[in-house]
Amino acid sequence: MDQENEKAMYDMADKFIDLANEISKSESYGTIGVAIRYAAARYSAFEASMRTNNLAEDKEKHLQFFAKTFTEMLQKNFEYYITLQSKTKAN
Repeated sequence: MDQENEKAMYDMADKFIDLANEISKSESYGTIGVAIRYAAARYSAFEASMRTNNLAEDKEKHLQFFAKTFTEMLQKNFEYYITLQSKTKAN
């Protein structure tokens, strides 16, 4: 992903996070997390369906791709929050 597309992706992600933060005023983090994961799964299935003429045949390939990219993103964010918690505990 080039820098321009990466910035656009982060900007879009920030909009979803802003919405989640707004919803967190009345809903639990757990409920919001499940809703976001469901939305991501639903949209990812839609995205995959738009990228292939035979989703049934290509399903495993797409599942592996989405699982891999989600895991990579999740690991990066875990590291961020681990660092953040370490700094908070040190203060």
